[in-house]
Formats: sequence, C-alpha cells, structure tokens
Amino acid sequence: MTKNVIISLMGLQYVAEEEDAPIEIINFGQYYKKGEKHYLLYEDTNENGAPVKCRIKVSKDELELQKRDSLHTRLLFVPGEEYFTNYETPYGSVLVGVSTQSLELLEEEEFLRAKLRYGLEINNERTADCTLVLKVQSCGQEASASGESPSA
Repeated sequence: MTKNVIISLMGLQYVAEEEDAPIEIINFGQYYKKGEKHYLLYEDTNENGAPVKCRIKVSKDELELQKRDSLHTRLLFVPGEEYFTNYETPYGSVLVGVSTQSLELLEEEEFLRAKLRYGLEINNERTADCTLVLKVQSCGQEASASGESPSA
C-alpha cells in the first residue's frame, strides 16, 4: 500500500422506529503499517468547520479511533468487550459506551477493509446497533473489493 491513500468510513445505525440512514465520509490521508497494525492519519472538520486530526489504528483484534481538536475523543472496539469513555462536546460531556460484536479485516496489497458491528450506549442507555465499514486504498488504484455497503 502506498503512503497516500483514500479513506472511506461508512456507518449505519439501526434505531427502533427510525429510518436507517447510512453516513459516508471520504478523505485523503496517510497510511503506514507497524508490525500487524495499520495506521491511518487524516484531517476532518468539526461542526464549526475547524480542522480535526484523526487517527485510526486497526488490526485483526481491535480498531481504535482518535480525534483531536480542542477536544479529544478516543473510541476502542475490541470484539466481545465493552468500552466506555466521556465524549466531550462543545456543550458538555456525554458517557458513550460501545459493545463490539465483531471485527472483520481484509488485507490486500493495495486495499484494506475492516467491518465492525457494535452496540452504542449514551449515558448508560442502549441507543442503537451500528455497523462501520472502513475502506482504504492506495491513491490512483482501483480496488476490486471496494463495492460493499455497511449493511452487506
């Protein structure tokens, strides 16, 4: 995989009595691998348009997502485990919990895909069942396995 990559994050939340609406974020970023862990660095923007530095670390055993701007967010997804964190917002702190059911990782020479299924809690109340699909491909490369939606 090249250092410069295209990163796609597709998420879907299944909430009772609400219509499921997938969300997709696509960014250019940097990729590197250290041991069995894949690292992705990219910039996003927050609700005020300010830059947010993002890092994803993924292996066959876990996926970690960190966002850093004036606030710091870290979520850890490990199959079979629960993770709780105080999610800082401009309006105050919210207790967020994730209960990871599964993590699948597909590694190819110029393509990486991780599919994550987890439950989401906010302030100790079950909110949604979620799916997150991370796709990474080298810039300028067509990836054969790139056409999957979060619900597949």
